[in-house]
Amino acid sequence: MDYKADLWLVLIAFVIAVVAGLFLIPWLRKVKAGQSILKYVDMHAAKAGTPTMGGLIFILPIILVGAIFINWDTPLCLIVIVASCAYGIVGFLDDFLKIKNHQNLGLRPYQKIIGQLGIALLVAVFYLRSNPSGEIWVPFFNVFWQIGGVGIFALTLLILIATTNAVNLTDGLDGLAGTTSLIYLIFIYVIIALTDIGAEITTVGNLIAVAIGSLLGYLVFNTKKASVFMGDTGSLFLGGFIAMISLFSGLGFALLFLGIVFVWSALSTIIQVVFFKISKGKRIFLMAPFHHHLEKTGMHESKIVAVYAVVTIIMGIVLVLSVMYV
Repeated sequence: MDYKADLWLVLIAFVIAVVAGLFLIPWLRKVKAGQSILKYVDMHAAKAGTPTMGGLIFILPIILVGAIFINWDTPLCLIVIVASCAYGIVGFLDDFLKIKNHQNLGLRPYQKIIGQLGIALLVAVFYLRSNPSGEIWVPFFNVFWQIGGVGIFALTLLILIATTNAVNLTDGLDGLAGTTSLIYLIFIYVIIALTDIGAEITTVGNLIAVAIGSLLGYLVFNTKKASVFMGDTGSLFLGGFIAMISLFSGLGFALLFLGIVFVWSALSTIIQVVFFKISKGKRIFLMAPFHHHLEKTGMHESKIVAVYAVVTIIMGIVLVLSVMYV
């Protein structure tokens, strides 16, 4: 891995993201691209009207810096960019409809799932061709397991659908999805540097470095009190990006541990919905996903973000230690 080059990519992407934010946010306000807040999320009522689709702040530098500075000798990295943008387009359509209709309902759930599944199928086909044996790293055992073509195809579909929706659900507080995703990518970079994933490692590292710098620039505008929200445009792009970077570097299973906050956001929502139906109206949590439950108990928004960040860091340290000493 070329660490010096990657540090330059972080810096360049950060500067571009900040500049993009300085121009994009006033424009989003001008076109009245404000976020509508659901009535039952009453603690966020003051955030109504905050510009959304701010994910463009980190999407643009990832595309621009990637196109100019990364040596595209790795087809899978090109697929990461193209497919992540496709997820971003699905999110953009959802955000656009919310803004147009002045409500927090955009694409219908089945429409979003169809779009996400269609992209995931194409990605799975490409990945199967490049990894027919289905080689994937097993955390804590520090070995690569060959799960076969059918296994890697099914796993790709599952991880892409699950991660895009999980990151989307995590994007509920100022800086939450951006901070946890940033930490996730930093540790994935470290784990990739410590494991042998083949000749494509340099380009994968370059792409992660660009994403790290871009997210740092975005967080300048998204930490409490947020000047902009990433919207589904950003969260679906980011979820797809994280899923594919993890899969294509052979670290798909790391999502279960390093991405534990994403997993819990999705799992807490599923638990809430299932229990609500079988109990005929009762709830386990005050509100789902779980970060909203913590809000309802009186925990400050910034503290919740800090707790989620610390959990991600701890899991990252554990995984890094397992690579170094197992």
